[in-house]
Amino acid sequence: MISRFYNTTLRSHGFTLIELLVVIAIIALLMSILMPALNRVKEQARRQSCSSRLRQQHMALTLFAGGNDSKMPLPNALPGDGGWLQDVAINTVQFMLDSGMTREMFYCPSNFTHQKYNDLFWSWDNDMWNGQLQRFTNFDSGSFIISGYCFILQTKNTKRPEITRYERDSLKKDWVVSTQDSHPASRELVVDSIMGMLSPNTKYGRNFAQCSGGIYSLHKIYDTTSHLKNEFEPTGGNIAFLDGHNEWRSFEPDMDNGVALPRYMEKPGFFW
Repeated sequence: MISRFYNTTLRSHGFTLIELLVVIAIIALLMSILMPALNRVKEQARRQSCSSRLRQQHMALTLFAGGNDSKMPLPNALPGDGGWLQDVAINTVQFMLDSGMTREMFYCPSNFTHQKYNDLFWSWDNDMWNGQLQRFTNFDSGSFIISGYCFILQTKNTKRPEITRYERDSLKKDWVVSTQDSHPASRELVVDSIMGMLSPNTKYGRNFAQCSGGIYSLHKIYDTTSHLKNEFEPTGGNIAFLDGHNEWRSFEPDMDNGVALPRYMEKPGFFW
């Protein structure tokens, strides 16, 4: 009698294979619903962190201008060449570090390519960076880092081309030279890295996740846009303005025959 009761109790508390499959299916369904929402929350947190890093960069640059007759640093990377918008001269970077910035603040937390290859972007010449001293050594006047952000600064040796003005722009876009600007609240200073290579038959006619050129091609890797929705569509980017305020700007470029028109006509094109 006892044995029969014991076996019956075990059977009454067991799960059939069908029941287990139903539970697994319900869990999978819940995960498929919750994961996108969780990813959006994580990305929102990364956006906020990114905005804070841009605010630090603005503070460092204005500190520099405060000690140099209101003039912004000149980000020329190579003598006679302006370089990409992420290129920042080592002397400028060292000043920004001394003013309170950290290495991490030069890279967007949502850009996983920059996070993965940070050592390469930070110091492509391994002799330049002394991590223990937190200083750059053994570098020449043409040395630079590749930041994860774009600096809308004029260059020293050559002037950059004009910035493309979209139809809806109320103000002519221009490269920042000094803090003495008549429209500081509308003048972009540092922006998220949004770049795209020509790619036919895509939403914007560009690929924003595989951008080749420069040091990237030398190491057989691609640079990429921050805050991507997918490889053919950025969500937008944070912008630090000259007056000190930050804004999030959704990705809405002008189109030219089905191709997104960049602000800066470089290969890849840069958007902000």
